[in-house]
Amino acid sequence: MQIKVSCYALITIAALSITTLQSHARNCIKGKPCGNGCIAKQKTCRIDNPAIVKPSSQTNRSVIRRTVLRLPKVYQIVTEEAYAREAPDSAVSTGYYKQGQRVFVYKTSHGWARISNMQPEEWLELDKLQPVDGKAD
Repeated sequence: MQIKVSCYALITIAALSITTLQSHARNCIKGKPCGNGCIAKQKTCRIDNPAIVKPSSQTNRSVIRRTVLRLPKVYQIVTEEAYAREAPDSAVSTGYYKQGQRVFVYKTSHGWARISNMQPEEWLELDKLQPVDGKAD
């Protein structure tokens, strides 16, 4: 009789531990509704469990901001030679380019083109460049 009770107790403990192990949580995307299995700000949702909401004094308005990825445009050097500068108003030369060389233009500003995406910056005069695809910025 004692063996049967011990077996039933072990089976019950095993069944309960299996159901608690299956309750996993994952992160939600901010601003999306929190469904089964998510953890979000001020709200915890778990699989097969009701949601637990923490009280808040402010209304939580989640805003998803997306940045627009602008790919660089390909330009070609059209003059005999072009000296890159560290800034449009600088006299310090940071590089030398020959006619026909291609460069990536990340930004244009007041007749200048930034041709480096990282530091140190390099700028070329826009009139020494021509877009490879024929379309200007």
